[in-house]
Amino acid sequence: MSRPLRWVVVVLGSAAVFFVCFKAAQADPFGWLPGKDSDAVAVAAGFAGAMTAAAGLAGAWWAGTASTAPAPPPTPERPVRQKAEASGTSRISQSAGASPAGPVDQEATARDDSRIRQTSADRTADRTADRTGEEPGTPA
Repeated sequence: MSRPLRWVVVVLGSAAVFFVCFKAAQADPFGWLPGKDSDAVAVAAGFAGAMTAAAGLAGAWWAGTASTAPAPPPTPERPVRQKAEASGTSRISQSAGASPAGPVDQEATARDDSRIRQTSADRTADRTADRTGEEPGTPA
């Protein structure tokens, strides 16, 4: 049952609880109500209000805990480890295709005039090493 429909059930159910409790209290099966009619109506309304509050609280908990959408099945994370060493004029490009990627571990060592580019599938871990073996913009 959807969340909005649950709230409709709670509101209508609370109204029904109030009506039933008010009429039951006005019937006064045990003779507990005051003799004056206006006092008897006030006591019956107070009793019906208390019962409606209790039922409404339980109904609000029920309606509020409804999930808005079914949860997707969990997908396992896949760890990604990339390691590259280059020298001379070599160019190495590595791309991890694991999706969803778990922990990403990248290492790169470049010597001479070589270049290494390592990229994860979601591009959150992107690293390029030049001949110094450092990432661009990193102080040597």
